[in-house]
This record gives sequence, C-alpha cells and structure tokens, in this order.
Amino acid sequence: MGTENGRVTVKGPSTASNALRRSGAAILLCATVAAASACGARARGNDIEAELAALRAEQRALAAEVAALRDEMQSLAQADVETPETPRPTSSAPAAEQATQDLGAAIAAVLDAYRQALEAEDLQLMARVYGGTLPAEDLRYVEIWFERTDGMRVQLDPRSIEVRNGTADAILEQTVIYRLNRTREQRTVRLEVRISMQRRGDDWHVSRVTAKL
Repeated sequence: MGTENGRVTVKGPSTASNALRRSGAAILLCATVAAASACGARARGNDIEAELAALRAEQRALAAEVAALRDEMQSLAQADVETPETPRPTSSAPAAEQATQDLGAAIAAVLDAYRQALEAEDLQLMARVYGGTLPAEDLRYVEIWFERTDGMRVQLDPRSIEVRNGTADAILEQTVIYRLNRTREQRTVRLEVRISMQRRGDDWHVSRVTAKL
C-alpha cells in the first residue's frame, strides 16, 4: 500500500510472489552450485587416485624392466669372460685308419697280381710278383701248373690276413678252373693256400706260397 498524489495505491500479490520465486531460485541455484562443487571435488579426488594407481603400476613395470636388463647385462659380462680351454689330445685314429686302409689296398694288389700271373701262365710276370726270383719250391709248383694245364681261371677268397713287422700271411681258398693239356678235360680244384708276403721299402712282394691239397 502507498500514497501517490493523494491517492492510495495498493500493490497486488503478484509482486510479492515474484520476489519469493526469485529468492527460492537463488537458494536453489546456490544449493545446485554447492552440490556441483562437492561432486566436482569428489570426481577430482577419484581422478587423482586413479592417476596415482596408474603411476604406481608404471613404476612397478619400469622396475621389472630394469631388473631384467640388469640380469641380461650380467649374463653378457659372464659370456665375455674367456675361460682357458683345456688342450684336447690330438687323436691319431684318422691317421691309423688311413694307414690300415693303405696297407689293405697294398696287400690286395699283391694278391691280385699273383692271380693275374697264374692266369697268364707267365713266369716273368710271376717273378715280378715275387720281387725278382721265385724260391725253388714255388718255381716248381708254378711250372707244374703251367706245363700241365691251359686256360686257367683263378679265384682267391681270403679267409684271414695277419700283418706284423713288415710281413703278412694270408690264408685263402684258391679255386682254379682249368683244362688238362693232355686230355683237354676241364676240371675245378679248390685249394687252401697260404701266401706269405714281405715289405721291401714301399712295396709288398710275395715271398712264399704253400698249398694244402
């Protein structure tokens, strides 16, 4: 209620209501701002805790990587340390094996030369197999074969070979297929033969042949 120019003016209820509404809105806004501030504070607190947890996890992972790197460096350092190697004894097995092979090849060559000389019925060739001259008994044995037979085919099957101090003894089964000169009859005979050999320098030669009929 008021007085204006001698007249009494009365304010209506709408003005008071508007004032109340504005006051209530202000209070509500303050409450909302306070609540938002509180929520924001809690959210920031949660964010900080999450960041701290992530940082701690990252620190643990980094510590594990450092430990692994340290172990690797220690392993490399140990590998770089040169330890003296114990000299290995030189093995003579390959040389001995080669020598045995060479000896076997040389003896086999002598036996094959003897076989070829028999089949050729050639005394000069046989003399070379003996290294010069045949012993009297061996010469007579060979001459009998050459005089009484023809077309000899000889097979030598070694049974044993013993080598010692530059000599060798070979026990063989000697199979001879031949024809008799007198009757032209073909025959086969098997003999146990002992062929003794001797080394002269780098060469091997037959020294004696003994046949067991």
